[in-house]
Amino acid sequence: MNAKVILVTNQKGGCGKTTLAVNLAGVIGINSKVLLIDGDPQGSASRWAVSCSDDKPFLAAVMSLANVTDKVNREIKKYLADYDYIFIDCPPAIDNNFTASALLIADLALIPVIPSPTDLWAALGIQKLIRNTSEINEKLQARLVANMCQSNATISKEALELINEFEYEKFETNIYQRTAYRQAAAFGGTVMDLDNPKAKLEITALINEIKKIL
Repeated sequence: MNAKVILVTNQKGGCGKTTLAVNLAGVIGINSKVLLIDGDPQGSASRWAVSCSDDKPFLAAVMSLANVTDKVNREIKKYLADYDYIFIDCPPAIDNNFTASALLIADLALIPVIPSPTDLWAALGIQKLIRNTSEINEKLQARLVANMCQSNATISKEALELINEFEYEKFETNIYQRTAYRQAAAFGGTVMDLDNPKAKLEITALINEIKKIL
């Protein structure tokens, strides 16, 4: 059976894309064979994974394809039979050929958005790229995930209205801004390695929703 390919993408940087991709890949990697592809020239996902300790290695294989651009779908295809899931951390620019090519082979495009009007406006552009690719890749689905939410603030009415303007549904699970996510990056693990029950619940709930869609 071929791997399910999950792309984490947004044209805007700073939306917590890498944090989400690494945590999802590392946690699903506990019970499944997972490959995490780093498509960002900054290499944040790769650096995150290699900063883990030798006695507690990162539980997904990690590969950088940041230097591959318009034929990345062909590269990914080579690994479909070897893994259960392939996560792709995309570069932030929407006009990047990497994302357009990776979408051709993806089962799910996961779009992390900070629930503020300016961040949501910036994310609208990715819709067009996904819509155009869907005509070629008919299995492609897309979902928004509210990321880096403020725990003491409900998602503003204005932001919720903007979310409803998207063609794609939002996951029920919201990911909040928690120190656990920053700590996980510092030692190369996931929130499962930390004593933060709320962060663990969020990631587990999001994984359950992803599996249900796929």
